[in-house]
Amino acid sequence: MTRPPMMDKQHLAAFADGELSPEEAAAVVMYLADHPADQAWVDDLMAANAALAQAFSAPLHEPVPDRIMAVLRPQAEVIPFRPALRQGAGRLAGIGLALAATLAAVVVLLQPTPPAALILAGAVPADSPLRDVLNHQATGSSVPFGSGELTILASMPAADGFCRELELIDRQAGNLQVALACSDASGWVVDAVLAEALASASGADGFQPAAGGDAALLDRWLDQRGAGLALTPDQEAAAIKAGWAP
Repeated sequence: MTRPPMMDKQHLAAFADGELSPEEAAAVVMYLADHPADQAWVDDLMAANAALAQAFSAPLHEPVPDRIMAVLRPQAEVIPFRPALRQGAGRLAGIGLALAATLAAVVVLLQPTPPAALILAGAVPADSPLRDVLNHQATGSSVPFGSGELTILASMPAADGFCRELELIDRQAGNLQVALACSDASGWVVDAVLAEALASASGADGFQPAAGGDAALLDRWLDQRGAGLALTPDQEAAAIKAGWAP
């Protein structure tokens, strides 16, 4: 019996995100039955989707914290030139409310980072191992990172450069981190980080998979960054060779 040809990571990622037709999905299921390594990769990606859905669904429905609204609302006592800005106050308030909707989606970034976290929100230093991974690793590749394993899940074009979704798994510690890093003129910036405990599936060494539709929550968040469709392997290779220049 002839074994089915190898499937690339882009096709497997589309399966994990629920983007394939029923016929295509059935073919992937048959393929994964004979390829345990790819099955483990798909399980990890589904776990990342579930973790991201959990992280972003709650903040989207939470009110904007008072400390953020205080920044968005002009305050006369802290801005000496407030009288000169009265004419534009209505326009500024409108901008503030628009920003509030966006900030509500990323309020998770204001939460304290777990002590064991190895990926931190903010600019990635030039000498950071994470920056080297973001610059040179292809989607689907995994490298040792701290006490865990770091995998690039996807690369996407964005309004000001590119964005890369990555996952850090520390099986020994039982930790999972999923992050979104985007490039700009100054380099890479980690926009969002989610830290979760790994959830075993029925006591096995896998993970509880997410429903394909849950990934739409992340898609809507990426839309705010102007992110496009995931790069093909050839497009990604060209972007890596060009140093991720826009």
